[in-house]
Amino acid sequence: MGWSERTINRELSLSNHSMMPIKIITTSIACVAILIVIAACHSIKPVSGKTAGGSEMLFANQWNLAELNGTAVTSGKAYLLFYPGKVSKVSGNAGCNNMTGTFELKGVNFIKFSPMAITSMACAPGTREPEFTVALGTVNNWSIINNQLLLNNGKELLAKLKAVAVESSRLYGDWELNYISGPRIAFDGLYPDKKPMITFNSTVNELGGNTSCNGFSSKITIDGNKITIAEPFAKTMIFCEGGGETTFLNMLKKVNKYAVTDGNTLTFMIDDVAVMRFAKKVTAKG
Repeated sequence: MGWSERTINRELSLSNHSMMPIKIITTSIACVAILIVIAACHSIKPVSGKTAGGSEMLFANQWNLAELNGTAVTSGKAYLLFYPGKVSKVSGNAGCNNMTGTFELKGVNFIKFSPMAITSMACAPGTREPEFTVALGTVNNWSIINNQLLLNNGKELLAKLKAVAVESSRLYGDWELNYISGPRIAFDGLYPDKKPMITFNSTVNELGGNTSCNGFSSKITIDGNKITIAEPFAKTMIFCEGGGETTFLNMLKKVNKYAVTDGNTLTFMIDDVAVMRFAKKVTAKG
C-alpha cells in the first residue's frame, strides 16, 4: 500500500470515529423528546364525566339550580331557560322572583349575561336569590357534563344546574285540585273547607302538599309524560272527617301519566283516562 492510500484510509477511519458522537447525541435527543411527549400525555388529567358539545343542549332544557358557590341548593325554584336568536334571551326564576335578560355566546364556551330585569316580590328570609344573581353577573364560561350545566368564572365553579326536559319542568310549582274521578259525592261535599294541594319541587324528585287535612310527601319518578308516585306517603297524623283524604291518596297512587295545558292546568291520568285535574296557584306579590 502506497503513502497516499495509507493517508486516505487513516482519514476515513478518523472521519468514522468523529461521526460516532454526533450519532449518539442525535439518538439521545430523539429518546429524550419521546420521553417528554409520553410524560406530557400522562400528566393530562381526564375530565370527569361525559361532556356534551355544542349549544343545542343548552337550549333544549330547563336548568334547575342545584349548587351555588360550592353548597347544595335543596329548596326554592331557581332555574334558567335559554332561547336562541339574533339576540339570545334567557328567562327564569332567581329563587323567588322571575327574571329575564339577554346573553352572549362566543367561541367554544364563552358566555356573558346582561344585567337581569327582575320582579320585586317580597321573599322569605334566607333566600339565596341575591347570591344567584350576583354569580350570574360574573360568569364568563360554561360547559355541560353529565346533564349538568356548569357556570364558571375562569376555573372557579359558581353554579351547577341540573337539566330537566322542558315538558316536565312545567310541573314545578303549586297546584290545587278541582276535579277527581270516582266518588259519588259531589266535589264540594268531599272537600267542603279546603281543597287538596300538591307541590312539585324543582330541585328534588319529590311531590308534597296537603290532602285537605294532612300534609304529605312522596318520591316521584318522571319519564317524558309518564309519572310514578311512590308509596308509602309520609304525612302528618291529624284525624280527618269524611273520605276526602283517602279518596285523594288512593287516586294519586294509581296515576301513571300527566299533561300540562295552557301552563295553568295539570291533568293526572290512568293510561289515557283523566282522573284528577289541578289549577296552577299563583303566589300573590308583595
